[in-house]
Amino acid sequence: MKATSLVYLVILLISFKFTANAQQNQAANTDTVFKPKIGSFDAGYSYSPFTVNHKNMSIQQSNASISVPLINNFKDGKLDFLLAGVSYSSLTLSGMGKTFGGTEFYSVSVPITFQKSFSQKYALLISAIPTLSSDLKDVSGDDMLYSGFAMLKIRTSKNFSYAVGAGYSRQFFGTILLPVIGIEWQISERLSLSGTLPVSEKLKYQLSDKSIIGFSSDFGIGGGSYRLSKKTGSNYLQVQQYKNTLFYNYQLAKNFSVQISGGYNFVQKLDLYNKDQKVNWAPFNDLNKRVPLTELKKTGLTVESGISYHF
Repeated sequence: MKATSLVYLVILLISFKFTANAQQNQAANTDTVFKPKIGSFDAGYSYSPFTVNHKNMSIQQSNASISVPLINNFKDGKLDFLLAGVSYSSLTLSGMGKTFGGTEFYSVSVPITFQKSFSQKYALLISAIPTLSSDLKDVSGDDMLYSGFAMLKIRTSKNFSYAVGAGYSRQFFGTILLPVIGIEWQISERLSLSGTLPVSEKLKYQLSDKSIIGFSSDFGIGGGSYRLSKKTGSNYLQVQQYKNTLFYNYQLAKNFSVQISGGYNFVQKLDLYNKDQKVNWAPFNDLNKRVPLTELKKTGLTVESGISYHF
């Protein structure tokens, strides 16, 4: 599944809203009581093994999230909604001892997302995502991160939508301000392309009514960060994984699907930094100006599995 980076979470939300928009397109001629299934529950696990100096190591991530529609109004081909949710993820470092200040790290987010449709063509999407991210050994306000985005979605035809906007994230290493362009393109009856440039893209091919195969690329600019306890100096860990994967998705029931994937982390970095090592306004300023206390760089394979339910 996706990394624990808040930027990734933003992208997931954006991608999902494009899916909801596709449902809206399909339902444009239905009765106005129609309500797209924009609520969701997702859970997943990823395993990235590698070897350093003949020693086996791995990065493991588990996550679960639920989004509930508080408002879900569809009328005259326009969809307005308010989504609230909770997202949990854990990060486990195996075979590294206490090199990075610990082996278990966690994050809990409460994303709130609002969409207002001005017409069948234009919609404004806004989201705010406060997150607690740390080793949970001395929880305080210092563990909090804040992210958000705003995008204008434009549907040019029943087969193509795009969005322009910006995402912001305050991490322990500084701030990220990322201009983004989202796309949702139904290339043919079976082939589609979706994603948010330049961070995440997904190409899907519909094998049958229940089966989908595809290719995805994920580039988490900045990566995810976790604050360590005061006993370790309140330093922070930064995790970066840029990867390409092949995936297979199977719909077990009408609203329930499972997915497996495998691929390669062509960038995989763990860095432990002093709490004062910060660079604001990435990627416009170079994050490499920071000097890590400890660093590990190692590419490697990754395997992932997940489930998804929409309601």
